Amino acid sequence: MLDIFRPDIVVPLAHPIIDPNYLDTLQDRIDIRAAVRLTREIFEQKGFDAYRGNAISPDVNVQSDEEIYAWVRQHAKSAYYTSCTNRMGSESNSDVNPYLQVHGLECLRVVNASVMPNVVSGNLNALTIMLKEKRADIILKSEPLVKEIVQVYEPPSWKDSQR
Repeated sequence: MLDIFRPDIVVPLAHPIIDPNYLDTLQDRIDIRAAVRLTREIFEQKGFDAYRGNAISPDVNVQSDEEIYAWVRQHAKSAYYTSCTNRMGSESNSDVNPYLQVHGLECLRVVNASVMPNVVSGNLNALTIMLKEKRADIILKSEPLVKEIVQVYEPPSWKDSQR
């Protein structure tokens, strides 16, 4: 599912209303219903017999497309921080410049995962911390660290016993 949202700020001092538009497209709803059905199919396999009890949530009564969609809409949450929502660049359709300063506003920067150009396949935490550290270095005019080439630790027995 794509994070496609458009913040709507009516009053500058009010908190923005941010709607990530989860499950707003037909394809999102088709995909999530297929995911629920596939999950059920996987856990109905014989290999899960020893571990499977009665369905808890959604229960077995949730079957139709509409019921599955309603259940997901009510219960599902994202565990991810929103990213890639503030375009970086100098074009009129970008939000921040390469120094992460918000276009048209003095002394305001956006330094979080929203300025990343592409969704990463891993957790955003480490990348976001690095982004913030780099931005702090630029603001403070810190000298870059000296490049070092270091050996990566490799346990001697990794080929035999640590798999």
